[in-house]
Amino acid sequence: MKLLFLSAAALSLSACTITMKEETIFQPPSTAMASSVDEMYLDDQEELTSPDSPLVTDAKYVGLLPASIEHGYLYPETKSGPYSIIRASDAAQTEDRPMILLCYGTGADRRTYGTTYARNLLPYGDVIEFDYPGYGDNPGSPSIAGIEGMKPDVVALAEAEAGDRPLIYWGHSLGGFICPSYAASSPEVDAVAYWSTALNAEETSEVWKPWFLRVLPVKMEMSPDLATQDGQDNAAWIEDFDGPVLVISGGKDDVLPAWLQESLRDELISQGNDVTYLSLPNANHVNALSQPEFPELIAPWVSDVKAFAADQ
Repeated sequence: MKLLFLSAAALSLSACTITMKEETIFQPPSTAMASSVDEMYLDDQEELTSPDSPLVTDAKYVGLLPASIEHGYLYPETKSGPYSIIRASDAAQTEDRPMILLCYGTGADRRTYGTTYARNLLPYGDVIEFDYPGYGDNPGSPSIAGIEGMKPDVVALAEAEAGDRPLIYWGHSLGGFICPSYAASSPEVDAVAYWSTALNAEETSEVWKPWFLRVLPVKMEMSPDLATQDGQDNAAWIEDFDGPVLVISGGKDDVLPAWLQESLRDELISQGNDVTYLSLPNANHVNALSQPEFPELIAPWVSDVKAFAADQ
């Protein structure tokens, strides 16, 4: 403890530079790994599944709850690639209700934050959530290569679950660096959503720090391996995609400030994408979707997604 204090004190006296590497980026929550599908759950999932949940009578969820949750493994033989599918009530299921593949932020997994994410997204579609390697119930170590390795199987799951329904790839924060890549390999993609994310690692390194360094005058410097990852920024993955694209920005986001989303928006527009930009002035890095004005603002975009999917 004394050594930690002295190190922090030394850092506070003068600014220093830390290289942004893979191990700096990934911050999985600490959880006990489930040993089988039967042991899988989402913290507080009763908020979504119980008929007695207070959300059942909330206007935002009328007709959607109680929901059902299905857990599984992409790779049952190794008990890896865990996923959860959160479906609204049978009464809510329609031919044009979207299926949303969610890509988490750096500090989130299914167990710890799955209910929170699903609560935000269920009004707009059913939700598929999956753990990155080294996160939640997924063995291994967090890495870009590991996430890329899961891509074909996650995409296959999303397309199979969506069927003829609209399929949205929706990335939050770090997930905005993942879901566009997944969408680019998905012939069935109908829409892409970027939520509180950025155009590339270079711009992100100007402002982003791990939570434990945010009070210190530390500058992050991007490592070459991140700068050249596949030679793509987060807009370029969908350069040839002509469906609806959504960029969500929080005016009080002090993790990835709004100018990063504006830069992403501008690049998407310049390459010809059909972009809707939603700026929520009172939203921080995680609560844009729970802002009171969000349902009304996003409604036209969801309608566009359904119309685009119907024309395909």
